[in-house]
Amino acid sequence: MPRRERPRPSNQEFAILGLLLLGPKHGYELIAELSRIGAGDVFEVEPSTLYSHLKSLQRAGLAEWQEERAGNRPPRKTYRLTAAGRAAAEAWLREPVDRLRLIRQEFVLKLALLQVLGRKEAARRLTADQLTRCEAYLAELRGRNPSTPVGVINRGAKESAAVATIAWLRSLLAGPEVLAS
Repeated sequence: MPRRERPRPSNQEFAILGLLLLGPKHGYELIAELSRIGAGDVFEVEPSTLYSHLKSLQRAGLAEWQEERAGNRPPRKTYRLTAAGRAAAEAWLREPVDRLRLIRQEFVLKLALLQVLGRKEAARRLTADQLTRCEAYLAELRGRNPSTPVGVINRGAKESAAVATIAWLRSLLAGPEVLAS
């Protein structure tokens, strides 16, 4: 029977992996960190959702847990990355997003995680790579010659979004305060 490829983790799961790069954490610590970086602006940060994602990451072999006891308190699970989880998180943090609409979600999340991790140079590199990718997309878009009214209007909308995103990315690279560690 052919081996099934494991599905790509969601942005929420990658965010969890990114936070686990800081070291082992239990669920409530992860929720607090996700809230602190503002992940709630990108996706829902709820305990039930978090634990569902942690189970998925565990099944995928990207995270593991260990039960810990503290005094008379109930035991709790502390999660840590596996080698595969560490590699997946590192690769995801380096890769610019493929679609312009993901800039406000996935790309912003990556930048926030790189800041939390204290990786200013990696954040700059990611931003520069994202800028290059967006400039290539804009050039490809401008090369299109739509033949319908909807096509012309749609290209104009996409082009204006790309121009605005490129200007924003350039401002990030020019302003040290945004990409400061």
